[in-house]
Amino acid sequence: MNAVIALCTFCEMHGPKVIFTTQTYRSFDNQNTEKLKFYGPKEVLRQAQALFSELQPNCEGCHSLGNLKYLSNEHETRTSFLSAQQSLMQDIRALLKHACIRSLSCEVHPGKEGVCYFGDESRGHVLSHTFSLKDAQARGLRRWCSFIVFMRDKQFLLNMWPFFVDNLKEIIRELQDFAEKKYNAEEAECPQRVVRLSTANCGPGLQSNTNNKQPRALSEITNEKHVFVRIHMWFVWILSAGARHFVEILPMSLLDDEVNFNLEHLETEEGFTLVNAKSPINLSVDSRIPDFNEISNLNPMTVLRNLRRALGHNQFRQILYAVLIGIQILVRGPPLQTLESLYGLCSLVPRACQRVKTHAQEYMDSNMCNFISVDTSVAVPLPCSQVCRLDILPVEHAGDDTRTHVVRWTGVLPSKLPTLLIKLEKSLDNEKLVDSVLKVHFSTLQEEWANIAKVVHAMHGRGHRGDLTSLMISLGAGPQDKKLLDAWSMGLPSNPA
Repeated sequence: MNAVIALCTFCEMHGPKVIFTTQTYRSFDNQNTEKLKFYGPKEVLRQAQALFSELQPNCEGCHSLGNLKYLSNEHETRTSFLSAQQSLMQDIRALLKHACIRSLSCEVHPGKEGVCYFGDESRGHVLSHTFSLKDAQARGLRRWCSFIVFMRDKQFLLNMWPFFVDNLKEIIRELQDFAEKKYNAEEAECPQRVVRLSTANCGPGLQSNTNNKQPRALSEITNEKHVFVRIHMWFVWILSAGARHFVEILPMSLLDDEVNFNLEHLETEEGFTLVNAKSPINLSVDSRIPDFNEISNLNPMTVLRNLRRALGHNQFRQILYAVLIGIQILVRGPPLQTLESLYGLCSLVPRACQRVKTHAQEYMDSNMCNFISVDTSVAVPLPCSQVCRLDILPVEHAGDDTRTHVVRWTGVLPSKLPTLLIKLEKSLDNEKLVDSVLKVHFSTLQEEWANIAKVVHAMHGRGHRGDLTSLMISLGAGPQDKKLLDAWSMGLPSNPA
């Protein structure tokens, strides 16, 4: 997993500073089985020597390793984890500096301590966890710090949000315990509040001498000589464990059956690698649900566009909303037309969220299926808010001014529609998008929102029952998308923790 984890601090003399970074390097030469001292490019080590001469002189408060480096190797995966005071790659170093400033200034959690996300495609994506350490000599008796996790892949970073947050909290808790013990010992010996009040009432000379104290190093604040060794080992474990248990998976729905690929040698864009991708990938697919191609020769996007023309804008929006938020869809009419319409609507939600019953001899409630088709002779419930019914009339039974497709649903559309619904409608409106392209576009949107649902679901599974609005906003969702995310989470394991 090619994330960069860094420790930042707010130095009272120099402002926000990155003081410790750990980065992953990997060798792709699988033919050479020889154990190496370093599995990254040799240019990195050469740059390390040049970097030390370029480093600006720092005070103790923003100094950590200097020219010293910590290196740990995982020979089985031919991976090196290298820690230094600054990143040894110039482009990453500049991006981390920018992320550090944002982490300790403008991008702060309400209450200052906590987790937040920020970033973009050009400057990378960052998960920031701000915290404070007690320091008897610091301004306000606290030193502000933050851990930042930097990645190029936004979705992968946010999918790993619970993993990173849980482990970073453990590191913070241990650092805070060390700092509090040191702080309590110093306060017992010489209470700083009393000293500061007394110097404030004296002449300006004594006060200036007190204010000119140099910020202390992290090892002195925590009274732990090998604190950076501990941080290095923590970061190495997070990067190694994350690579073993979290794998970037291609959206299989976009791959044709004829495409042959080998996950063992799969690589992504420069700087990102699929580590330990040998493990089998289990897809939650109900094999009893036939594929759309077995039902109709039409593209599902063609079916949706035909359905939209037959229903009109308002009624199609109603059934589209019902599909996305998990309301049961009941289609009644001639067999072939009901099947095409049913499976066209099914294609809008992930396969794991589809519970389909075709040609039902009697009505079945939503606990058993959320997509159902019946003949016109089958008794069905009266229109209500929990069931969205689509009645299809045979062409020969419809008059000149009577529509062949009618939606019967008593629910009310919200004032602000789900984000995905708006995107789907705009795509369907775009006549320049042919049906084959539209199908791939819909699959991409579906993968994106399924990933968002997984992240929110994972946070709930780890006991985070509070308001997750901030997390949803960072993922690109809003309060209007909550019902959609809840419905799509139903296809995920009940306890993702």
